[in-house]
Order: sequence, then C-alpha cells, then structure tokens
Amino acid sequence: MSKKSDITKKQHYIPQVYLRGFSPEYHKGDIRLSKEYTIYFWDKGQNHIMKPVPIKSICYSEYLYEVTGNDGEIVCSNYLEKFFSIMERMFSEYRDILERKAFLKDNLKTKCFLSNKEKSFWATYIVIQILRMPLTLKLAEKVGFETWGDKINVKQAKNIARLFCLPFFYEIKNDSKELQVFNALIDPIKKMSFGIGVDKQAKIVTSDKPVFIHSKKYPCIEYGKIIFPITSELCLFLFGEEDKKHVPKNFLFNINENNREEILKSMVASSQKKIYANHLPDKREMRFIKDVLIKNRANTLD
Repeated sequence: MSKKSDITKKQHYIPQVYLRGFSPEYHKGDIRLSKEYTIYFWDKGQNHIMKPVPIKSICYSEYLYEVTGNDGEIVCSNYLEKFFSIMERMFSEYRDILERKAFLKDNLKTKCFLSNKEKSFWATYIVIQILRMPLTLKLAEKVGFETWGDKINVKQAKNIARLFCLPFFYEIKNDSKELQVFNALIDPIKKMSFGIGVDKQAKIVTSDKPVFIHSKKYPCIEYGKIIFPITSELCLFLFGEEDKKHVPKNFLFNINENNREEILKSMVASSQKKIYANHLPDKREMRFIKDVLIKNRANTLD
C-alpha cells in the first residue's frame, strides 16, 4: 500500500508533451525548453475564447489511473503513470523523427514515407489515447455493471475498467484476454493507408478528445477515416474503406484549406468541451466551429 503523497495526484489524460505541440511557445527555438507552455482554448459550452492557460493546468483528473483495494487503499501505485511516461517519451521521439523529415520537399515524392515501426507506434499510440480517456473508462465501468450487476460495487467496477482498458500493470501475452479491448480497437487500423499532412501555416488545432474516428458501423473490419493532430504543423490521417482507394498507401502531403477545415471540424465534432490551439480562431475558423455545433445540435434533436 502506498501513501497518497507518494502518488501522482494530477494524472493527465491528454499528455502535456502532446499539448506542447499546440502551444504558441513550441516553435520559438530553445526557449521552449525553459519557458512555461501555454495554450489557447475555446469552450463549446461558454462560447467564447479565454486567454492562454498553462498546459499543466488542463486535461487531468485526480488519481484517475489508480486501482484500489477493498478498503479504498491505492494498490499498484503509479503503475499506469509509469507506463504512460514511457509512451510519452516515445511520442516525443517519434514526433521528432516526423519533424525532421516532414519538411523535406523531396519526401513529398516518396511512396513509403513512414517506416513500419513508425506506423505501428502511431497506431498503438492512438488506441492507448482512446483507452486512457475518462469517458472510455466510464463506459467500461458501465459495461462492468451490465455484466456482473450487483456482484460488484463502484470501486470494483472502476478497477475492472482500468484492468481491461489499460492492462499494462504487468507483462501480458498478445493473445491474453486482457488485450481484447485493445485488439478490438487496433485491428481495424492495420490495413488503413497512412498520410502525414504538413501545415506550413501552423494552424492545426486539437481538442480534449484528440482522436477523431469515422466509421459507418462498429465493430468493423476497417474504420472509414481517422484524424489525429500531432502538432500545429503535422496531422496524421488514416484512410480506410472507400477513402483509401483514392490516396497512396503511405505518403506525405501539404495541407490545404480544405484539409485544415476538415481537421478543425473533426476536432470540434469529437471534442467533449474544449478546442486547443496555438492561436485565437479567426472569423473563418469561428464559422466552421459554429457550423459543426449547429449540426450537432440538430442531430441531437432528431
């Protein structure tokens, strides 16, 4: 059993290292290593822009990933936090690789932009990002109650959700039942086409739920499309179903206005409450945001 003082209290479901890529400070040379990172956000509920806030102050929940014993004591303290730290270091390394090669003009001609290792990492990272979200864990708790009913209590449901969504407390085999949820999400990605978009205007936004997935149905053999912003200049597109017939299998491309609009709209649609960016939205961006919100409200009323 661990003392709470020894455990990370603010456990971020959107990593700080990820959000830094959308900070105004991120592309200002070496000062980014010493200066506090901030980020602009737009709250869908409040309908107005706030001043930049410190990245460390957002997208966290207290003791989110801890498993508790019968008496409410925390067991396996910081196990998932340690695992996420490893993933986030890898994220930083793979993002650096992308930043080094995505801005080389000759790479626009390549038919194999990402290595197999890179594709595997980004697919894995996307799935883990989905599974670490509070909303995903809440849904898993609900499934736990639907499965076991009054045989489990709230604490046990929370533990079950974490063990099945994020089974990284110990070494597990690929065919382990604990990986069923992870495999169900990653399998439809495996045959999708990968595209990395480069935005020379550095106006890509993200959100408090940064993985956008479009699919006509689920479970599915393959998703229709996935959009995952990586920084304000880089965005990962995954193309499946009909869309992949019209694009190369593994390519680099320059983002145009249509792509930028699609990213913005996808982040507004997928977000729970907040959109994050390195800039205040201009009139055009605000119009796109409002269009998506109006459409979402109309769909809710149908």
